[in-house]
Amino acid sequence: MYIQRDIDKTLQQWKEEKKHKPLLLRGVRQCGKTSAVRHLSEQFENYIEINFEKHSELYSLFEGNFDIKAIIIKLELFFSSKITAGKTLLFIDEIQECPRAVTALRYFYEDMPELHVIAAGSLLEFVLNGKGVKKETIDFPVGRVRSIFMYPFSFTEYLRGTKKEILADYLKQHDGNTDNPAHEQLISEYKTFLVVGGMPEAIAEYIDSGSLFNCQQIHRDIITNFIDDFNKYRSDVPADIIRKVFDYAVHNVCGQTKSSSAIKGISAYYFDTGIDLLRRAGLVYPVKASSCDTIPLGSCEKETNKKLLLFDTGIYLTVCGLNTYELLSSDIFDEMNKGNVVEMQTGLEIIKYTNPYTESSLHYWYRSGANAEIDYAIIKENTVIPVEVKAAGKGSMQSMHSFLETHPSSKYGIRVSLENFNNYDNIRVYPVYAVSKFCN
Repeated sequence: MYIQRDIDKTLQQWKEEKKHKPLLLRGVRQCGKTSAVRHLSEQFENYIEINFEKHSELYSLFEGNFDIKAIIIKLELFFSSKITAGKTLLFIDEIQECPRAVTALRYFYEDMPELHVIAAGSLLEFVLNGKGVKKETIDFPVGRVRSIFMYPFSFTEYLRGTKKEILADYLKQHDGNTDNPAHEQLISEYKTFLVVGGMPEAIAEYIDSGSLFNCQQIHRDIITNFIDDFNKYRSDVPADIIRKVFDYAVHNVCGQTKSSSAIKGISAYYFDTGIDLLRRAGLVYPVKASSCDTIPLGSCEKETNKKLLLFDTGIYLTVCGLNTYELLSSDIFDEMNKGNVVEMQTGLEIIKYTNPYTESSLHYWYRSGANAEIDYAIIKENTVIPVEVKAAGKGSMQSMHSFLETHPSSKYGIRVSLENFNNYDNIRVYPVYAVSKFCN
């Protein structure tokens, strides 16, 4: 059973374009890339799927000169299926196993631009970086390939996947200026989503069995497989160092991190390299400190500080062994946010609603010596908007006011909490389940 994804619309638009560059579908392993492509393939007369982990004998097609017409003929013979531009979808999966196939995408575009070609791979980012274990140099087809970034399920995707379309539609249509009558229902669904997480296999299990225990077993299987991949990341960085950096990230989610003092016995170089490798794999998202004085926010980053997010709340809660019963039964923010899980999920939602053609990046703001920190800073209408994830009730919101005072171009701030939709002067309140409302 295929569960509809937001990326389906993006893939559909690509299919219908008269000129369509080959696609590189990028994202963390097991986030649903292959399923999305197979779903798209139902709109084509023919579908060819090369999986280089299974079809190693096809490596030879991409050796020597890139004669696309000759490659097509050989693929037709191998799969006993006609490949016709406009009628066939060619999918090259696990393309990192044959790096020259990445270079070949350029020639698919130049010599057969009408053919629909998509490529993906679980460890593709390390081949693109040129520093993976294979250390093969790639002539990357700059300007002739389009990348689309894919992530685990967002909350609204989860609602639709679990047959809560009415709730999803109601949330989408709500104007954000009045109380939401479905607030308590959405809070309840949000709590469950935190535990199930956004990985397709876990969501499919929850749909099938309704068992959170079974979902947690799937989380353990997934993370075990990911850890087994650490020795494939980079030959000059030992897998045990990557594992230590990953463990640190898991147990220090959303806490300010200084690379030089994060892990005893591991240098800042190895720590930062480990974080970068985990980022490339899609397992960890660094949230970089920024003064937020200019756009883009990356142009005024503070290099020494960052916070770290794990890629999925369900896996995070399972790996950390946090009490999910307390989370599900909680009716106050502090109990629900143990381990900073709500703050982390807010950041993940921001990432998931980023333009799929752009690799996401997150930033936060703090003022040294003033005990002032804003969890996230986003760009809306060419303006920096501060986002705080806080408990219910007005509170002092000192950090928010401090940010707005020192950044006069930011006309308002956003507060994410268990509250219903509300406004406090220049602070707009969004419930924890409604991140999509201010990201879209």
